[in-house]
Amino acid sequence: MKTKVIFYLALILFLSGMILMQTVNAAPTKGTLRVSGDNTWVAFIDGAEVAASGNWQAPTVSEFKLDKGFAQIAVYVHDAEPGAAGRGGFLADIILNDKPDYIGTGEDGWRCDTGKPIGDRNDGWEEVDFDDSDWEDELEIYEKFGAGIWGFGAAIMQQILKDPDCEANWVWCGPNDVEDDIYFRYTIGSLSVEPEDKLATAWGALKARE
Repeated sequence: MKTKVIFYLALILFLSGMILMQTVNAAPTKGTLRVSGDNTWVAFIDGAEVAASGNWQAPTVSEFKLDKGFAQIAVYVHDAEPGAAGRGGFLADIILNDKPDYIGTGEDGWRCDTGKPIGDRNDGWEEVDFDDSDWEDELEIYEKFGAGIWGFGAAIMQQILKDPDCEANWVWCGPNDVEDDIYFRYTIGSLSVEPEDKLATAWGALKARE
């Protein structure tokens, strides 16, 4: 009798552990993308435009669903003051499944590219199957949200961002007084199969959180 009790207790503990592991490792099903850009930006999720704005003190907030834990984030930012006359900046974060996972600019996984204004670019840079392997993977990191040259707008931005607090950094592709048209991408999860049956690599793999 005692042996049976021990066996069933061990079985219950094992099954409970398996359920807990599946819950912890479950792929995210929904997310929120919050974006600000100095001066204007257009945001895409899985190739579809979800937000656009020309006021960096009024971030856009876009909710989205993930397909089997996958989503492709793409954002274009334009600095209106040409060259050294202005300081471009991009700030964004992604919250997955009601805040247990947080991804902000300044963290690994973001990729960027300089180029023509968005109206002149037609290479499908925002699409899910676009190959961004030759894009820059080390962004220029500037001040954290609330500090530096954009700090004076933080109080207004917080009224929109609210919860959770923004922990992202302002970033750019190279020095932010040189290039004015910047493209950013972040991949959550991975595609199982690309066209031509090639495995797709997630350049911005979802970080494991403790």
